[in-house]
Amino acid sequence: MRRVRTADGSTTFISERYGEPYHSITAGAFTESVEKFCKPCGVSELARSGRVNLLDVCFGLGYNSVALIDEALRSNPDVRIFILAVERDVDVTREGLSLDWGHYGRYKPILRSLLSSFYVFKGFSNFIYEDGRLGIRLVAGESRKVLRAFSPDYSNFFNAVFHDPFSPKVNPEMWTLEVFRLISGMMEKGARLSTYSSSSAVRKALFMSGFSVYKGVRLGRKSYSTVAVKGDCPSVSAEIREKVERAVPYRDPALSDAPRLIASRRDGCIYILSKAYQPECLSLN
Repeated sequence: MRRVRTADGSTTFISERYGEPYHSITAGAFTESVEKFCKPCGVSELARSGRVNLLDVCFGLGYNSVALIDEALRSNPDVRIFILAVERDVDVTREGLSLDWGHYGRYKPILRSLLSSFYVFKGFSNFIYEDGRLGIRLVAGESRKVLRAFSPDYSNFFNAVFHDPFSPKVNPEMWTLEVFRLISGMMEKGARLSTYSSSSAVRKALFMSGFSVYKGVRLGRKSYSTVAVKGDCPSVSAEIREKVERAVPYRDPALSDAPRLIASRRDGCIYILSKAYQPECLSLN
C-alpha cells in the first residue's frame, strides 16, 4: 500500500481501489480530522455535556475517531464516548498502525485491542473495544449494507456523524439520498454531520433527508466542506438551499446498485432536465 506524507507531517495511504488518498494531503491527515470533522461537529462542547456518540462512516485508518477521542478527553476527562465505525477494508486499519501518529500514538493500544476482539453479528465481522467510559464497535463490510443492517439498533442515537467516504466521483454509492436518509434516522435532533464534500448533489441530498446545510471550513482545498444539522434551521440554510435548488442528487433506491449505474442514472436525469432548463441554471457538481 502506497504511503504519502501530508502537510502536517502525518502519513496516509493512497487507496488501491479508488486511486485517492484516505486524507487530505494539502491540509494534513490529522489536521483534517480535527478541523473538518471534530470542530464542525462541536466535539468539545458535546464532551463537556458528558456524552459523545459518534457514527464514523468509512473509518479507514481510524484517524478521525482517534482525533475525536483526543479532543473529547481534553475537554472532559470523564466524558463517555461511544463510536460505531463502518469500514469496508479493516486491513487498512491494521496497516495504519505501522505509521507514525505523532502524539496520537498514545491511542494505538486502543485500536490494537479493538482489532483483536472479533465476532460475527448480523452477518458482519464486528470488532469491539470497551474500557468503561469508551466503547467502540467497528463493523467490517460494504458500508451501505452495514448502515441498513444496524440503523434499527441506533435509531435517533448519534449526536455526531463523520461522513468520510472517497469522493462522489469514484464512490457515488456512499453519497446518495438513500444513504443520507438512513444516517438521518440514526441521529438525534440537532446532531451534526460533517463531510469534506462541497458537491451540490451531496448538499441537495442532505436537504432532502431532513438536514439544514451550511458551509464548513476551507482547508487544504479550494472549496468549503459541508456541515449538516438534523432539523430545520432556515436562516442558516437559505443561501445554500437556493444554490442547490436544481442540483440532481445521487439515487440508489434499493441500496444495492452498482456505482456505475448510480452515476449514469444521475447523468440521465441531468440530461433530461437540461431540456427543460437553461444549462447555466443546472448545477452539475
